[in-house]
Amino acid sequence: MQTPSLIVVGELNADLIMEGVQARPALEKERVAEGMTLTLGSSSAILASNASAIGMDVGFVGQVGNDAFGDFVRERLKARDVECRFVQSTSEDATGLTVIYTHGDDRGMITYPGAMEALTLEDVPLDYVGQSDHLHLSSFYLQTGLQPDVGTLFRTAKAEGLTTSLDTNWDPDETWDGGILDVLDAVDVFLPNDDEARLIAGEDRLDQAMAALGKRAGAVVVTQGDDGASLYHNERLQSFSAPQVDPVDAVGAGDSFNAGLLTQYLNGTALPECVEFGLLAGAYSTRGPGGTAAFEDVDGFRSFAASRLE
Repeated sequence: MQTPSLIVVGELNADLIMEGVQARPALEKERVAEGMTLTLGSSSAILASNASAIGMDVGFVGQVGNDAFGDFVRERLKARDVECRFVQSTSEDATGLTVIYTHGDDRGMITYPGAMEALTLEDVPLDYVGQSDHLHLSSFYLQTGLQPDVGTLFRTAKAEGLTTSLDTNWDPDETWDGGILDVLDAVDVFLPNDDEARLIAGEDRLDQAMAALGKRAGAVVVTQGDDGASLYHNERLQSFSAPQVDPVDAVGAGDSFNAGLLTQYLNGTALPECVEFGLLAGAYSTRGPGGTAAFEDVDGFRSFAASRLE
C-alpha cells in the first residue's frame, strides 16, 4: 500500500458543541443551549479531514479509546478518505472529548485528553512516516506522552528528506515551554496564532515574535482571526487580509487554514500563495458548524476559492 504524501501525527477527539448558551457556565448553575452538534474534533483531525477533502493524500497516526467516541472519530476520518491503519485503539484510556460552548461572540472549551496523552514515540511507525513527503503535528502541548520526543521525531523526518510543519495550539498550563524552541530547528513551517507566537517567543510585539521564531523555523505563518495572517520568511514580513464571509461557526478555522496552506505547499507553491489559499480554506470552514462540515461541499469550496483567486 502506497504511503500518503502527508502524514499527520496528532491528537484525536470528538467535539461536542453547545451553541448559543444563554449565559457563561458557572459552578453550581445549569445553563441552556440553543443548539448542539457532535462532530469530529481535534486540531490534527480537522486538518487531516479537510486536507483530504481538498485533494491531498493523507494518513493519520494517533490513538483513541476502545469506545463509541473512538469509533465515531475513526469513521469520520475514513469517510474523508484519511488513511487510518495507524490509528490505534486502547482499552486503558477513553477517547478524548472537547466540550465547546458559544455565548454571543465568545467561545470557551473544556478538554478531556484521554487517549491523546498516551501516544508516545514508540507508537509512531517511523518507517511509514519516512516514506511520505511531509510530516505535520498539531497540539504539541496536549500530547504530553509524545512531547519530550517531538524533536527526535522531526529530526528523523528531516533526515529522511521530509518537509515538516507544526502547530502548537494553546498551552493549558500556560508555561509555553516543553522544549518547543529546540523543536523549531527541525520545522519548515511553524503555524501558531498571534497570541501563541508572542507567548512562545516571549515578545509583546508580533513582528518581533515572528522574527525571533524565524531564526529557528524555516518559515513562520501566524493566523490573526479577522485580521488575516502574516508570513515571516527569509527575514521578510508579509501581511495578508482575510476574505470576507458571513460566519456560522469559527471552530476549526485555524486548522482549516493549515489544511489549505499545506495542500499548496506540498504542490510546490510559493509560500505567499500558500498563505492566501489557507485563508480561503479557513474562511470557507466558518460557513458550517464545527471545523469540517463546510467541506462536505468540496465543489462549493473550489468555486469559492476560484472566484476569489481570479
